[in-house]
Amino acid sequence: MCATKKQSDSSTRLSFGGDVGLDPGCEAVHARFDGDPNSVVLAIVESVATVTDRDITALPPLFDVIDPEALTDLVAPSRKRPVEVCFLYDGCQVDVSSRGDVTVAALDR
Repeated sequence: MCATKKQSDSSTRLSFGGDVGLDPGCEAVHARFDGDPNSVVLAIVESVATVTDRDITALPPLFDVIDPEALTDLVAPSRKRPVEVCFLYDGCQVDVSSRGDVTVAALDR
């Protein structure tokens, strides 16, 4: 299982066209995605942009670190057993679950 940070009660909801929340207590962002293949990638990129305080266009391509199509297939909600994928992207720990959850936390720099 990947190391994730839990969302605190004091988190702030941010709107990026999806369900994204900032957890100021542990500097993590929590997002949700649905069955749409593009929603996984969008949730990841928007969450990393929030954590790093950058525009999504300033981030390196996600495919430089992971195959987005393979990731989308791995975390498809239609899986019989839950799957969790963890990877590093632009100085952040990214955890993606087939339950529709994305958690992004900045690494200590």
